[in-house]
Amino acid sequence: MNIFSRFALRSLARNRTRTVVSIFGIALSCALICAVLTSVVSMNTMLFERTAADEGTWQMEAAGLTQDGWNKIASDERVENHTEVVELGAVEMGEDNAADYGSWLFIKTMPQNPAGTKLITTPEITSGRAPDAPGEILLPHYLEGVELAPCGLSSTGTLELGSAVSFQLGERTLQFLGEAGSGYGVDNAGPIVGTSVAGTYFNADDVIEGYEPNLGTIDGTVVGFYRAYGFSSTRAFSGNGAYVYPEQDAVEQALADGSEATCVFSLVTMKNPQDATAFATELAEANDATEGTVTHNSLLRWQGVTGDADIWNTLYMIAAVLAVVIVVAGVSLVYNSFAISVAERTRMFGLLSSLGASKRQLRRSVLTEALLLAVVGIPVGLALGLLGCMIVFHFTGAGLASMFDVDTYGLTVRVVVSPTALALSAALALVTVLVSAWVPAIRASRVSAVDAIRQTKDVRLTRHTRRQLARANRRSKHAGGSVDTRFRGIAARLFGIPGFIAHRNLSRATSKGRVTVAALAVSVALLIVAGIIGNTLGYASGTALNTMDEVDLAVMVDATSAEASDGTLVREDGVVDAAAFQTALAALYEDARDIEGATPLGYHTSYIADVIVPASLVSNTSSQFFGTMLADGSWSGPAYVDFVDDATWRSYIEELGLSVQEFCDPAAPRAVALNQYDYSDGNTYGSYNPLKGTGDIQTFSYVRVEGMYGGGIVSDEAGEPRVWYNAPDGSEEFVPLSEGITDIDAITVGALAEHGPTGVTTHTNTLTLMLPASAIGLAHNMGIGTAGISFGTSGSGEVAAKAQEAFSQIAEAHPELDCAYNNAAQAKAQTRMMSDTIQTFIYCFTAITGLIAVANVFNTLTNSLILRRREFAVLKSIGMGDRAFRRMIAYECASYALRGFAIGFVLSCVVAVLMGNAMQQSFSTFTTSLPWPQVGISAGVVLAVILVSVAYALHRCRVASVVEALREDAI
Repeated sequence: MNIFSRFALRSLARNRTRTVVSIFGIALSCALICAVLTSVVSMNTMLFERTAADEGTWQMEAAGLTQDGWNKIASDERVENHTEVVELGAVEMGEDNAADYGSWLFIKTMPQNPAGTKLITTPEITSGRAPDAPGEILLPHYLEGVELAPCGLSSTGTLELGSAVSFQLGERTLQFLGEAGSGYGVDNAGPIVGTSVAGTYFNADDVIEGYEPNLGTIDGTVVGFYRAYGFSSTRAFSGNGAYVYPEQDAVEQALADGSEATCVFSLVTMKNPQDATAFATELAEANDATEGTVTHNSLLRWQGVTGDADIWNTLYMIAAVLAVVIVVAGVSLVYNSFAISVAERTRMFGLLSSLGASKRQLRRSVLTEALLLAVVGIPVGLALGLLGCMIVFHFTGAGLASMFDVDTYGLTVRVVVSPTALALSAALALVTVLVSAWVPAIRASRVSAVDAIRQTKDVRLTRHTRRQLARANRRSKHAGGSVDTRFRGIAARLFGIPGFIAHRNLSRATSKGRVTVAALAVSVALLIVAGIIGNTLGYASGTALNTMDEVDLAVMVDATSAEASDGTLVREDGVVDAAAFQTALAALYEDARDIEGATPLGYHTSYIADVIVPASLVSNTSSQFFGTMLADGSWSGPAYVDFVDDATWRSYIEELGLSVQEFCDPAAPRAVALNQYDYSDGNTYGSYNPLKGTGDIQTFSYVRVEGMYGGGIVSDEAGEPRVWYNAPDGSEEFVPLSEGITDIDAITVGALAEHGPTGVTTHTNTLTLMLPASAIGLAHNMGIGTAGISFGTSGSGEVAAKAQEAFSQIAEAHPELDCAYNNAAQAKAQTRMMSDTIQTFIYCFTAITGLIAVANVFNTLTNSLILRRREFAVLKSIGMGDRAFRRMIAYECASYALRGFAIGFVLSCVVAVLMGNAMQQSFSTFTTSLPWPQVGISAGVVLAVILVSVAYALHRCRVASVVEALREDAI
């Protein structure tokens, strides 16, 4: 160990308080970085594992593979693993079976995962097992226990485990009539071959289907049944399918047989996930297949391959702001410590320089001290970061499990200790320490021996003060030296000699003063920024986790699929009779009002109406969302119209402070418009106020035009409203408003409100009008959306489950209504856990940044005052009393606090703007604002820390005489 290393160790040992605070600051900075990175890695791992368990680890899928495409997959060195599913042909189910089991069954090979991988998730087996040998067959669950009418799937008796079955395979063809194929993107020159992914959805009147049983037969034994879902994450599993064990050369046979009915699906993983998108593009070109390729975006995003969705831009920008905050906090804390340390030892560096120490050796001394602190602080910080993550994950495990839905797949919430994250955290912390120490080290090496010993570099007058002194000197010379050159100023007039001395100290603009102000500014900014981040993330989570607080059991009621015993609910044209449906709903509600443990919260029906809102009612934000703004300033589009039971409606009107007589009159119904709702287009989110006043809103129906659909109302080039009609083939037509709409009615909006009645679900994406049930006659030109009955169970999911069972028994006496249930109490419990989890992370971040801020202020202010112990001793030796001394320190600290708070406030405003811009990438109506309570708290915290710091520093500075102070300073 050389002399400079010993010098660094001696310095650290002599200044134990500063050393401990510096280590504490380095550890906190490292812990915060480590906690953030470890949390991100852990959550990312959970999301990856959950997606992989649900959908498989495949990264790219090619459908309709050709020989060229197959060769590319087999030979490309970037490919890590791949598995194939071969579609062997279609089985015709026959007219007698089609209504219940579909018209077609597509026979496919059972996918085989490469050893040690879960590249593709196989279908859920409901009984039996998957095929694992030739001749074994897996059928969809809806065929278990079924005896089919004669068709392409033949068996002896009922289909069950062990049944011998035979498939007659063939080609299914579709010939589109006239120009109908253009509406489906199909060339009408000839028929196309239909597979499980091609020609699946079409209008039966537009196509003639054909079938040729020309692909042979497959015989085997049923060994299992799988749950057939209507949707799959892979195209290979789409459509109604039966699975057989694959032959060894199934892919080669399918590629060579020349039939389009036999196709190959390939699912691929890459050695580097970043190659998946490029490889999918290359394969699509080489494959030259109409079905093309797709990437597994829901998995790739957790492997660092993301799309262009605005929400990712928001997350990246927020992450960037957080990273800057963390780095600035760490650099500020460590830099201030070293800056003060170097300033305190300027005389020592001067002595070393006079003894022959080079600039490089002086820099190395400071950097060695920084490394010694880092050697202790970084491991402690890593341990604290991991420990903090484990504690937070332990207490928020249930919320994280609900948020990421990991329990469903047998996964657990855990902290993933990533060596990469730890190494990156340590590297960032070390860089932070070295960068923080480099500037003070440079400063120490550049001071000459004479200036260091005299400490002339520590006191530099500001330009303003130097100009004042120059002018005073000129006046003094001009007057023969008789001019008083003292500049007492307002500080001296208000605070006397202590104020004058304090002002003189501040006007010197010492590096120690600047460091103190900078530390206070960063600390204030950190405290306010913690509040900004809390508000921002709270807004995002509140938007995503919005639920009705009162409703614990929601019953969704439907009549459109019910077979009413007397035919009163559904008319002959298939339209629900609104009045009859509401009468039946009211009867069911009355019968269920006395369910034990459940408080009835009312019933409602929701309809969708086409409306025209006059320009006098439309707000300035309406042009940013649903529907169409017309040339005259009016708006047209869809709107929800909800009819609420009369008792709930009366309570709602009283809650809003409106006139019961005016709003509960059946002869002249008045609506309440919900003037705030959330809107999302899939990428961005927003909250809008569609109306600015009250008045009449028109409802109407579109005049029926054969083969066309009313698409909305638009303005033509002359500004006149027109009804736009469109057809599936892409043709369109515009007619005058008077010829395009009919059945016109008006709804009078009497008031605007920010929330709906208790128990009524708030709609999103469009305007909502609320009316009493007695006004159901206004629904004659509307289409029914939803209907429901709500109950409260004091938040108990168990009571809600029992209430659901009791309600279902009561509903059996109302066969004209179909009921579905949502145990909202359980959903809300999960939502609360998710919200609490997010808030916990916010609080942890706030607590750590607060500790860094407090340590920053304490370390900087304490050491800056301790450095002046010789000055304080001199002032006391010439007669300054304790009261005057305290007034001088109070003035200086007040100056530091005001300047630091002002600068910190400006810095936090900059961060607020940056966070606001990030949020507005995906939350379009998010408004940037400062957390004023946090501003007040930051001011109080900084003031308290200043008082404690000053008290501690003054206690350390108590010396008996100038001699003792000089002796201590020279040690």
